[in-house]
Amino acid sequence: MPVNTPRTDYDAAASIWEQMRAVYSGRAAVIKAGEKYTPKLPAASPAAQDAYLNRGNFYNALRRTVTGLVGGIYQKAPRFDVPARARPWLDDITLTHIPMGAFALEATSEVLLMARFGVLVEMASSTPYGETRPYLVSFTAENIINWRTSNLGGDDVLTLVVLRETPTVLDDKDPFQVKPIEQYRVLSLDEDLRYTQQLWRRPDQSGDFAPYGEAVIPLRRGEPLNFIPFTFFAPSYCTPDIKDPPLVDLANISLAHWRNSCDHEQGLHLVALPTPYVSGMKGGGDDSILQIGPSTVWMLDKDGKAGMVEFTGAGMKSLETALVQKQHQMATLGAKLLEEQPTLAAETATAVLARHAGEHATLRTVAEAMQQSLRQILQTMSWWDGLESRPLDVPVEVTLNTDFLQVKAQPQEIQTALMTLQAGEISYQTFWNLLTEGGWARNNVSADEERREISREPDQLPPPTEEVIKVER
Repeated sequence: MPVNTPRTDYDAAASIWEQMRAVYSGRAAVIKAGEKYTPKLPAASPAAQDAYLNRGNFYNALRRTVTGLVGGIYQKAPRFDVPARARPWLDDITLTHIPMGAFALEATSEVLLMARFGVLVEMASSTPYGETRPYLVSFTAENIINWRTSNLGGDDVLTLVVLRETPTVLDDKDPFQVKPIEQYRVLSLDEDLRYTQQLWRRPDQSGDFAPYGEAVIPLRRGEPLNFIPFTFFAPSYCTPDIKDPPLVDLANISLAHWRNSCDHEQGLHLVALPTPYVSGMKGGGDDSILQIGPSTVWMLDKDGKAGMVEFTGAGMKSLETALVQKQHQMATLGAKLLEEQPTLAAETATAVLARHAGEHATLRTVAEAMQQSLRQILQTMSWWDGLESRPLDVPVEVTLNTDFLQVKAQPQEIQTALMTLQAGEISYQTFWNLLTEGGWARNNVSADEERREISREPDQLPPPTEEVIKVER
């Protein structure tokens, strides 16, 4: 089997990924796909079909939803607690000047959109900073074409991953130009459980792929790795299995909305402007074009008629109704950014949380899965450059926001908490946590840091009120 042959389940998912990518990219990508997502008008010329497509309005609910959901997870800055030796890496986790926070955000976007993302931990023998250190290389769903697991010692262990890459090389015909080429990176465990990498390329960019260069056996402290340092990202459990994108139904409705919009705009183009008509014109043999306007008179015979042809009927109304219905369907499927959410003045914070608990459960699952995968790659990086015997032994913690609603504490609640603090019934740490969770304090500022700020500005904390002083302890 050639190295570029994808797995069967990859082939089955490829069309879904292609659709998700096109809908997320927007109007131009959907139009470029032609009849794949937009049926052709019957007997339409190419020019008429282009005009039909160009009149449609594409409402990119998918992109707005992905952006909104990612914003919910990263509305609070993520925390990455890693060993001291690994902290400098977080400022440039890929050796391409991408910090860990931005890398995590991009990975989350891919997981929400495609339900699949992959990260390979590599060791650089030499970096722009003059050091040897691990770094990350990411792969989208489309570029992870093959994989295999085996049961070793009762655990499913990743034993093969085939990754498609498109590096650029100098053009043989023009030394001032570069061109992309197709190559495959094969990660495998051999019979002795040694991790090996092998590149595959076409010798002359045609024909079959063949091994390119020598196989590489990455080492840690002079010993080969006994596992493949590749991590799969997914919306739930981070396994190699392909899962349906969380927002695939939203993409389907978005395309249906697009088709309705094209039909609606085409109909408006054909019938929106009233058209004048005349019959029984005196001197009817005159082929000259009739003029219309306040200073123009048409002379009609006895039974002659003149008027305006205008569209009547429910055809256009049904298209308008279909557009509105699909917008509501998109809102139900997750595109809450499409419409204003009603706010009830008397609604309590508990009621708000209960009303939204179901729709945010999936997002919370994604955030927890992302924490798991991000922790795994940071553990692998730190282990490769450390002394621990196993990656799981490395003390790494990743914390992403899972409080997506951020129901702000009411002034009365803050006043009560302040009075309790002044009475000595709670600690300042507890009070500061209440302020942070209630949206009244700065993000990523600890209680100790806030106390230091207070010490620089005396008398910031007001004295106890008379009511608080009387509290029995």
